[in-house]
Amino acid sequence: MKVAVLGGAGTRVPLLVLGLLRFHQELRTEEVALWDVNNERGPAIERLCRALTRRYQIPLRIHSARTVEEALEGAAFVICSIRVGGAASRIADETIALSHGVLGQETVGPGGWAMALRTIPPVLDYVRTMERVAPHAWLLNFTNPVGIVLQAVVGCGGQRVIGVCDTPREMFELVAKELQVESREAFFDYFGLNHLGWVRRVMVNGRDVLAPAFAQPERLARFYHVPLFEPAFLQELGLLPSEYVYFYYRSREAVEKIRAQATTRGRMVDEQEKELFAQLGSNGDDPEKILPAYENYLVRRDATYFRLETGAAVREQDVEKARRELYERAAGYERIAVDVMRAIRTNQPMVMPVDVANQGSIEGLAAEDAVEVPCVIDGNGAHPLAVGTLPAAVRSLFLQVKEYERLTVQAAVEGSAARAAEALAANPLVADRSLAEKMTAEYRAAHRPWLDYLR
Repeated sequence: MKVAVLGGAGTRVPLLVLGLLRFHQELRTEEVALWDVNNERGPAIERLCRALTRRYQIPLRIHSARTVEEALEGAAFVICSIRVGGAASRIADETIALSHGVLGQETVGPGGWAMALRTIPPVLDYVRTMERVAPHAWLLNFTNPVGIVLQAVVGCGGQRVIGVCDTPREMFELVAKELQVESREAFFDYFGLNHLGWVRRVMVNGRDVLAPAFAQPERLARFYHVPLFEPAFLQELGLLPSEYVYFYYRSREAVEKIRAQATTRGRMVDEQEKELFAQLGSNGDDPEKILPAYENYLVRRDATYFRLETGAAVREQDVEKARRELYERAAGYERIAVDVMRAIRTNQPMVMPVDVANQGSIEGLAAEDAVEVPCVIDGNGAHPLAVGTLPAAVRSLFLQVKEYERLTVQAAVEGSAARAAEALAANPLVADRSLAEKMTAEYRAAHRPWLDYLR
């Protein structure tokens, strides 16, 4: 089996390779072809991947393709994980928003909007190339904002595509641990959009084991790895929001805490990545040096996750926890992607939350609307389970964000600056047409040439 990776110089790629190695008996992966426009970082990532094959003593051909066609041809699965404009664009996304007192975050609010507008055109180009040279391949999209990118691909006729995000399953693991149940034995009644989801029930042996926790406020805070929501708020809501919903319910608080840190998540990750690649460059191909450097990078990145935005301190136990769980996590983009591949490749059904076309799962949405719901995944792809009617407590926010997503895709497909401003004004974190028009002009100026197609 061949796997192609678009965005092959990304720092998650070695983790994907690790997953392919661990499940080699089932997947029988023979080749991983890497494609990236970033020629500087590609060789270091390739060396890391090869070091993992030596550690596990499994023959796996890993190479950087000369063209995207070469990477895609003959692939059974295509992993798309690109970042148009690199770290500099992410930092600009964050800082422009913060300068207006609006949340600066890469997937939610103006940052996600700008990233989507930069990303949709090249992803659609890749999809068209796939249709030509790898028509039977499955596209697993990691590229953020996952839901909006999926909406664009499905809206343009893409069918063999599944969006992959680790947020829901990471949440499921935390909730299962607190409820003292095995996550693999539970069904998580979950629904939402990418980075906007809620758990309604946790079913074990036909009983909802989550419901009693709402009567025990001291337990509710333990469902999250950092403080996000007050127990009284969760009790009133009667649902468990995923962590990114914090940015909608507590946006002003998040802005204040990020500003107080005098940095952004993008800047922090950029510094961590620069340090990693400096170490990789100075240690050649020595697995005993480059693999520990990579592992230390992953630990630091995981331990600082969601800390700036919530003001939570990075404690030594957080670092040690990240180190212990580094290679044993049940979630993570790479683990979920490998599980999706296993289910499709072996035609052994698995149930997991992924991003797919709605197809009637959530009432009141179009069939092609991208949603994030539990799906049965087998040799025919992902089949969304029925969610039914949205709870009244979250319906308005859900529909507002969905409309913003639709408008953003329309702006990208039409190349319309006016539609882009309309989309940003529809975002709940902006909700102001004059501000949206001003920010649209600033983002277009900051992101040349990627947004020059908007007219």
